[in-house]
Amino acid sequence: MGNLPRYFGADNLARMVIALVLAFALWAWVTARNDPETARTFSPVQVIPSGLDPSLVVINQLPPVQVRVQGPRSRIETLESGSLQATVDLSAIQEPGIYTRPVEVRTPRYVRVREVTPPEITVQIDRLAVRENVPVEPAEPTDVPPNLVIKSVTVQPNTVTLTGPQETLAQVARVQAPVRVEGRAGSFQETVTPVVLNENGAQVPGIRIEPPTVTVIVELEVRGQVRRVVPNVVGTDQLPPGYELAGPPTVIPTDEVVVEGPPDAISQIPFISTVPIDVSGLTESRIFWDVPLDLSRLPAGVTVDRQTVHISVQIRRSTEGRTLQGVPIQTINVLPGTQVQVNPTVADVRVEGPQALVTALTAADISVYVDVGYAEAGIYQLPLRVSLPPGVQYQSVAPEVVQVSVQATNPTPTPAPGP
Repeated sequence: MGNLPRYFGADNLARMVIALVLAFALWAWVTARNDPETARTFSPVQVIPSGLDPSLVVINQLPPVQVRVQGPRSRIETLESGSLQATVDLSAIQEPGIYTRPVEVRTPRYVRVREVTPPEITVQIDRLAVRENVPVEPAEPTDVPPNLVIKSVTVQPNTVTLTGPQETLAQVARVQAPVRVEGRAGSFQETVTPVVLNENGAQVPGIRIEPPTVTVIVELEVRGQVRRVVPNVVGTDQLPPGYELAGPPTVIPTDEVVVEGPPDAISQIPFISTVPIDVSGLTESRIFWDVPLDLSRLPAGVTVDRQTVHISVQIRRSTEGRTLQGVPIQTINVLPGTQVQVNPTVADVRVEGPQALVTALTAADISVYVDVGYAEAGIYQLPLRVSLPPGVQYQSVAPEVVQVSVQATNPTPTPAPGP
């Protein structure tokens, strides 16, 4: 025991400290060699507010940040962005307003934060407000089939509580429950999510509704069955030459009518036709107003909710496609003192247009040319261009690119003067 003070003397203690430092340095060197330091950037990392007073609320979308971290390669390579927690401390904020706060990032062990971009973000704070007993009104349905009549619509519960930022809550004008009738065969009830709207009918975001859903109860009355109106168009074979129907005639504003009567009789009616509509001689589109329905073949006891419809007939010039083959290829913008050879020398052009124009078209009416662009001697691959008469539309040209060979013209030698 008497040797211990001598053993822990100043010289020995110094040697022990040096030995520990050397051992740590050796350990650090070996570790760095086997698992070197590396850096990695994560973006975007979402910022989460923390510590805010419950009576306040963040009303702006916090921007994400970019985080650059550093640590042992084994840690960094296996690191996932979800392991990084970016937060902004709002515990010191007590009043609504706009604040700038630094972003703090928590990392796993042995991983260090090198840089956060941006280092600070702007936070907009508002006071949390509540509106109770806000009425819920059913929305006016726009998809009601013509054979259904809405007798009543009720909403349960008929009031809700709204919670949200004070400034946003002040924009709320009404709360609506959507009502969808299309596809229904009778009265129904449905659970829906109410919609918060401003005075312009636009949805107000960021409002919490309690309860989050309501029940819409719709009582419907069914009237007969729906049948479609099929226009009876005649005279399409007597349109002037070069004109045709642009498509099937349409019933406006809707081609549906309600047919009422004995079910057995209604089942025998696949559709309702109109009286004949004569389109012979038409050269432009036209709406035929108040065209009577042909009700002469309806079974006894069957009625239709309307007697006339409006029919839209679209007329257009008939078009025709045609390919003109062997159109000569011309050259423009040739450099003086050069000559040009084009391979191939002709092209095929596909056009479309009114039947009369396209039928009378010849290769002489079409210009196919290549712009040499005053190029000097050489071989070039240049695109073809096409010029067409008015009223004819270009479709394609084959080939699209041709080989153009530009050669210098040899000057004519001047004879030497005689003796």
